[in-house]
Amino acid sequence: MLTDASPSYRRDLGNGLILRWSTPEDTEHIAQLASIVFCSKETEPPNQRLADEIRRLMRDDNPLMGPYDYGVIEDTTKEGNPLVACTCLWRHDWEYEGIPFSVGRPEIVGTDPSYRHRGLIRALFEMVHARCESEGRLVQAITGISYFYRQFGYEYALDLGGKRVNYLPLIPKLKDGESEQYTLRDATVQDIPALQQCYNQLGSTSIVWATIPDYFWQYHIEAWQTHPEKGWTISIQVIVDNAGAVQGYVTLAGRRWGRDLIVWDMQTAPGSNVQAMMPSVLRALYNYGLQLPTSKPDVEPLSEISFILGRAHPIYDALGNERAPFYEPPYAWYIRVQDLPAFIRVIAPALEKRLAHSVVADYSGELKLDFYKGGLRMVFEQGRLIEVAPWQVPVYDSNAGAGFAPLVFLQLLFGYRSLDELRHAFPEVWANNDTTPLLKTLFPARPSYVHPLSY
Repeated sequence: MLTDASPSYRRDLGNGLILRWSTPEDTEHIAQLASIVFCSKETEPPNQRLADEIRRLMRDDNPLMGPYDYGVIEDTTKEGNPLVACTCLWRHDWEYEGIPFSVGRPEIVGTDPSYRHRGLIRALFEMVHARCESEGRLVQAITGISYFYRQFGYEYALDLGGKRVNYLPLIPKLKDGESEQYTLRDATVQDIPALQQCYNQLGSTSIVWATIPDYFWQYHIEAWQTHPEKGWTISIQVIVDNAGAVQGYVTLAGRRWGRDLIVWDMQTAPGSNVQAMMPSVLRALYNYGLQLPTSKPDVEPLSEISFILGRAHPIYDALGNERAPFYEPPYAWYIRVQDLPAFIRVIAPALEKRLAHSVVADYSGELKLDFYKGGLRMVFEQGRLIEVAPWQVPVYDSNAGAGFAPLVFLQLLFGYRSLDELRHAFPEVWANNDTTPLLKTLFPARPSYVHPLSY
């Protein structure tokens, strides 16, 4: 049966506009559209960096998507049937307290300026959401512009970004007669097990965690070895000590677009002395940044190093305020959960574990949540979650235990905000005295570091 998730799906939107999934032959047309849309000024030249990124996304070897995963809209009334709107679907695997679940991620969303305000992105997202549902991807996430994606059922619910900045004059000098204790070198495929060990050691500190498959590391390592001059790939540098042992890694931009060298990720090996490592690493990053090509001739000289490592990170502690005085708080991931009961059933073991180590251990009873446009009913029996289902609030005697504005509950579910924080920010969020301890136990707040797997 042909559905909007099928590769051959086509839908007539009227006025000659056709919605469909991409083929490899669309690559240059998508690249051209995106290069024009993603410019900050009308007078800017096309965004060639993004065009190059789309070309690699549309290759068969990309770890996030393939050439049939772009949703596009073409105008059949114009010569050459130009593409006028598009978005692609990336696939991720995340964990919730160690429980795996699949994520679909719409990205690089754009519409030709002359075709905007016609509902084209809404039609594209309907198609992307249908494909996610057909693949069993219960959660969608996007790193998009402010507010826009709320209209498609998304809510800010996880930290995204956040950084500390080191200014070059604050990097300690190597003392006379001393040699560097740690250096950087290009990562190789043989380093992948060490990279995974460094990356995964922080997984237990996050409620939500993005798993990185081996082939993602391999893809970027081989791309850097083959085309480092392109600037669209990333450089993975391993931190090695004087004995040649891997003590961590840094993920760096392949080109400099401003006055800062961007460190997209930095993790260290279990048991390593991060504080002792940082002076050598900072000096190595400084030298790396000086040699890095720039996106255009008039880019400002290198003057700082930006560590994009979330709200809090051991690297920030090692840097300290003296070496990284500027802090920028995180933006946020947009999150969508179309079937909330289904997702809660998946993460039920995590909720039951939280109950078992709390003041409401062995809880039996109902938890009814009023979302004002619907609701949720959860039933527990001696600490086990035995039923989760949508719940329609009755006209009389609703006996709901708590209320949340539509989608705001996602902030609690993913640990982005506590119940008390939500009560403070949203007057319509409430919980009665019996429900409050249960909600705080089931859904504690804790920062999550969710790697975007893109740069």
